[in-house]
Amino acid sequence: MATPVDITGAIDLRRRRANRRRRIVLAVLLVLVLLLGVGLWVVRQSSLLDVRQVEVTGSTLVDPARVGSVSGIRLHTPLARVDTGAAASKVAALPTVRSVEVSRDWPHTVRITVTERTAVYQLSTRDGFVRVDSNGIAFLRTTTQSSGLPKVLISRPDARLLRDVATVAGSFDAGLRGQIEQVEVTGADSITLVLTKNRRVVWGSADESALKAKVTSAMLKVPAKVYDVSSPEHPTSR
Repeated sequence: MATPVDITGAIDLRRRRANRRRRIVLAVLLVLVLLLGVGLWVVRQSSLLDVRQVEVTGSTLVDPARVGSVSGIRLHTPLARVDTGAAASKVAALPTVRSVEVSRDWPHTVRITVTERTAVYQLSTRDGFVRVDSNGIAFLRTTTQSSGLPKVLISRPDARLLRDVATVAGSFDAGLRGQIEQVEVTGADSITLVLTKNRRVVWGSADESALKAKVTSAMLKVPAKVYDVSSPEHPTSR
């Protein structure tokens, strides 16, 4: 005779097991939510992961401490809440800065990496000298002349002339640069190099400056007082 099956008991057992699994899953989810909440609080609110150091590299023309101050980053601010984009924009507004990167270095450091502008010439003024980069941007005023940069005199400086002279100065090789005493600019088409030994190079405009520099270097091997490379395909000397 077959043993009767307790269907009701089997159903109750499966139901209890299902309920137990649901309770376990719910408990695990609650623990995960709790851990996530604690983690977010630690990262965004607590002092366990706050800013304790702002490290500035690459800034030699401006004191790194000033760069850190300009960034607006405050010590003991939760590192996750630092607005790196806003900090970068503030530092990029410094005239000497060509580009900047601001990043978090967990657990306690913000790194500011600066790439500075590089001067291609120095503009002579009544108050001293102003360094100008390859884009014609004047970015640093000094009272002393740098021996490694061409000195430029511009009768009426404007943005276009600053850019034009940057193009000209950027074409000089070391040999030509070493013979230049100053560059005189009276207009966009009137750029003249004053060289050692009382020589002059009539450069003309900034057009074809790379070619003009090569032609000038070649012509300087011939003794003369004035070299005219304003039309580099047909240079003259006298």
